Amino acid sequence: RRAVRVAAGVDRLPLAGPAHVVEFAPPRNIAIGEETPWGIAAPLAGLLPGTTTARYAEAEAPADPAAGSAGRPLVLVVRDLHRHGWMRAAVTRALAARPDAVVVELGVPELVTGAVHVATHGATRAAAQAAAELLAGRR
Repeated sequence: RRAVRVAAGVDRLPLAGPAHVVEFAPPRNIAIGEETPWGIAAPLAGLLPGTTTARYAEAEAPADPAAGSAGRPLVLVVRDLHRHGWMRAAVTRALAARPDAVVVELGVPELVTGAVHVATHGATRAAAQAAAELLAGRR
């Protein structure tokens, strides 16, 4: 929990209700294999029932990543945003449609984006749980 920081928009937390979580999945590597869980959608849905989720890899990133978020907070989850141009472009499109979105950076945060920016300094299950608790106002 000490590794979770709000880099922008602390006054906009906690979320007002169930969110729509969009996770942008970078390619897996030897350090983070397919079997390694990551993301905040599952822990956040446990804390805020009714939370919906979508996860996109590079080839799947939609033209409007904010679609499906009407009437609920939008949470954009990224890992290593600074390394992936496709991810930065998708987040930019989502923020153009929803400038009030929350950006959660799992891993090494380098780019602060969004009205609310949460950095976890790690992509572990514990970091995801801590970020979800912060967003839900449970810590």
